[in-house]
Amino acid sequence: MFGFDAPQRKAMGLDFILGRLSPASPYGAEKIKAMHFLSPQELAQAFDNIQTAMAHPRELEELRGHLASLKNIRGSIAKAVLTQVDFFEVKHFLITYEKLLPAFKQFNFSGIELHPMEDALAIVDPRGLRVAAFVVESPELSQIRKEKLRAEAGDPHSEERRALVEREDAEEAKVLREMSGALQAHIPLFLANLEHIGALDFTLAKAKLAAEYNANRPKISDRGVLSYTRLANPYMAHALKHQPLTKISLTLSTAVTVITGANMGGKSVAIKSVVLNTLLCRLGFFVFADCAEVPLFDGICLISEDMQDVNQGLSSFGAEIARLHEIVHRGKKEFLLIALDELARGTNPTEGEAIVKAVANYLAKTGCLCLMATHYNQVAKPGFAHYQVKGLSFTAPGAAYMDYHLIEAPHDAPTPRDALHICKTLGLDGDLLEEIQNEYRRLDL
Repeated sequence: MFGFDAPQRKAMGLDFILGRLSPASPYGAEKIKAMHFLSPQELAQAFDNIQTAMAHPRELEELRGHLASLKNIRGSIAKAVLTQVDFFEVKHFLITYEKLLPAFKQFNFSGIELHPMEDALAIVDPRGLRVAAFVVESPELSQIRKEKLRAEAGDPHSEERRALVEREDAEEAKVLREMSGALQAHIPLFLANLEHIGALDFTLAKAKLAAEYNANRPKISDRGVLSYTRLANPYMAHALKHQPLTKISLTLSTAVTVITGANMGGKSVAIKSVVLNTLLCRLGFFVFADCAEVPLFDGICLISEDMQDVNQGLSSFGAEIARLHEIVHRGKKEFLLIALDELARGTNPTEGEAIVKAVANYLAKTGCLCLMATHYNQVAKPGFAHYQVKGLSFTAPGAAYMDYHLIEAPHDAPTPRDALHICKTLGLDGDLLEEIQNEYRRLDL
């Protein structure tokens, strides 16, 4: 989905977000499965509609209640001749749809139109009773059924009754054929309304999600800048449960932005949060940030941990390089957000550092935006943006906590070295810790 494999979708929180979406109808669920990057006009409409829905929470829930009563009738209306069960489903749909329209008209959604279907409802409910039960009726059937009742009162197994049952079945089949033919003229209107019902339901699900997580409308950048203020990731907040979640701020206004920091320093969380929210924006969602400016990327690419491809016999590093090859070719003709989370971690450090620096230098010339998280030194260079994870903060002797805020740093600022502090903070065995400290002194670290 959107170029991300299953582990990446789960790790960045996309599966979590899609799981939190709650479409009320099968038509909304169809729209979610068919999500795609939106054009500028479609994005403006999507954002306007989410704002409209969020401004009327009570009416939103009323509308969702009607949508929840709609069944999937696509299979029924696709038939040349509908059965009695099909007509029951269509009648129930149209009665519910009639109730939905006044609730829908309380809103002023852009690009979503629901048209009345009284003529179609008159076919399946000719007496206008507006009850869900469906019975095949005609004057001829009424007469046959009276005669059948009379015959049953005499001898329920008589030849007369059997003949009347055959006549009744034939007449019912005839009426069903005639009603099906009459309904055919309304199929285009059915299909158009079903599409708009799906768009409406999807919009309401987005609005409900945005309200739940205090998401905000992003600004579409016309200057190629990607910027987030107090960016969050609901999946990470869910995973951390009662622990406070750090919200980060960063701006990608140059070709390459580098995030450095020690292990456990939150670099991967920052990368995945940027990728998740940027993807959601391009799909017409509000983002989980106080403010955001997002360009119209043609695609979003991520290379992250656990990319080993067992089927192709590739190592983690091999899978990264294969994916990098694909991204580079796309970047020659598309405007991409390229996110690299600890690229080349699966090879030896000397080669890994050389590869990461070369990749950064190359991507700086492509016209794409690249966000790299690395523990290698001197990857950032003049012209690159450089952020560092603040890292360990000490509140008292022996007491420390990890501060995941991003702070801007000079391009030549050394990568923070918190590994030894983390060993101490996590209570590593004293004898082993002493050996590590001796090695640090030997290497003059």
